[in-house]
Amino acid sequence: MKQADYIHLLKIIAVLVLFIFIPALLFYFGIVVPEYCACDKTMYEGQKGVDIWGDIVYCDGESQDVAEAFFQLFTIVLLGCLALLAFIRFLIYRIKKNNK
Repeated sequence: MKQADYIHLLKIIAVLVLFIFIPALLFYFGIVVPEYCACDKTMYEGQKGVDIWGDIVYCDGESQDVAEAFFQLFTIVLLGCLALLAFIRFLIYRIKKNNK
């Protein structure tokens, strides 16, 4: 394969990763983070919190655990996608630099 083919393949992979990254990022900042931040750790069992959208969030122990698990899961997934995109961009830069 030529270097131009590698660059084209890497750009296709980057677009596919962005196709996953953008909706996951919107879900993360639109739903996961507000629910995670609505209940702090000091709330007593059964108390209700309000997220930034004005929705009521039940702050019982199970809901807090699920919200924390989603927060951690999506944080890792988004950081992995971001690292992959940065690595792909670095590879494209190196291929173009070596081509000159």
